[in-house]
Amino acid sequence: MKRLALILTFLAPALFAAGQNNPYSIDDECYHWFTIAENSADDFTTGTFEEAQQKLLELSLRKKDTKAQTLYYVEQLRRTSRQAQTIRNRNLAEWDAQEWNARIDEDRETLQRIAKTTGYLQYYYYAADLCQTYYFNTGQDVIAGEMLMAMTKEARETNDEYGMWKSLTYLALLYKRIGDLYNTRVYLREAVRIYERTDNETITRQSMATQYNDLACTYPVGSDSARLFYNKAEHSSLTKQDTMKVAYYKAQLAAWDGDRAEYRRNRDYCLSQSNFTNVIIRGDYFFDCVDNMLDGRRTEAFRSSIDSIYGHQQYIFASNLAYHLGQWETASTVMSRYIFRLENDISILNQQRLSQMSAEYENNRLLADLADASQRQTRTTVWIAVLITLLLLVILLIARKHLKELRKAYATDEARLAELQNEKEKLKE
Repeated sequence: MKRLALILTFLAPALFAAGQNNPYSIDDECYHWFTIAENSADDFTTGTFEEAQQKLLELSLRKKDTKAQTLYYVEQLRRTSRQAQTIRNRNLAEWDAQEWNARIDEDRETLQRIAKTTGYLQYYYYAADLCQTYYFNTGQDVIAGEMLMAMTKEARETNDEYGMWKSLTYLALLYKRIGDLYNTRVYLREAVRIYERTDNETITRQSMATQYNDLACTYPVGSDSARLFYNKAEHSSLTKQDTMKVAYYKAQLAAWDGDRAEYRRNRDYCLSQSNFTNVIIRGDYFFDCVDNMLDGRRTEAFRSSIDSIYGHQQYIFASNLAYHLGQWETASTVMSRYIFRLENDISILNQQRLSQMSAEYENNRLLADLADASQRQTRTTVWIAVLITLLLLVILLIARKHLKELRKAYATDEARLAELQNEKEKLKE
């Protein structure tokens, strides 16, 4: 018996590990339903997502797999975000931002509460990432910024280093998306400083390739600072996506330095990746622009590609490369497109700020109206109470007067009866 117990003692960890053969290290059966839920987050026509989520929750609770439980709430938030964006894309005029924002915030707060309870804080911050992506994709960058600033403040106040690093990274990404290079650099430099000085293993295990690449892009093209951070990005790459992004920027530096062989090698590697244009939006059009500039072609030959490039960094590099090569017409054309893009971004942000100010004004006005109505109701209630009190006092006074009169009449009657009784007794005598 002891021998069997000894064997089971050694086999138990192996059996437990065998039940967690998945990237999330959760129960395999839970992972099966989690994968189905994740893959069906955009499926709004069947009940696949709902069924998978129900199974995931039931199994995770029965097997006491707290990480699987947390992932259930991750999928709930992801689902709400996808559904909101889908409905908005179908009919923007009828899309109710306040209603969906409230649902998003409710799911986020639930996930963050669960993540704190179970101890899987990475999902606490991932909730913020999902939300800022939702706000960005629905044209609500201002709200995303406020949410992330609040998260940064909370991390500072609680001395949460991982939370600080994460929130700074998200803030930098937000500013990068709207083309604010100054604030992108400010937040990324602080995030890099935390990463390079920390002893927190949760932070040091993370890839910093994206952050280093993004920080490099805030410096002048081809500068020593840009090259320094591109080099750091290459040395901190952990994933295939990191490698692809590094190759993308190495191709740019090679084009800037006139090393065409190196440029073509990195360009071809990027274009050979099936997910390249998903990671680097319009990256194929960008490389077409660079190809044409390196070949010295006139602007008209690739104007359609210039009109198709997307990212702020693509505009900045393309215009600088054209200027570097002495192609003034192309540099001017690209810069004009970039200025138009910036003006459009500024206009969108101003509209968002005005919309938010208008919404806040309406909310404040409604609250003021409610407060005024409440005050009026309070005053009315007080006056009614006073009047009722006065009425009761009057009734009490009248009642007391009437009672006094009754007592007086009763006393008179008693005296008269006594008098009559005396007279009757005298007559008998």
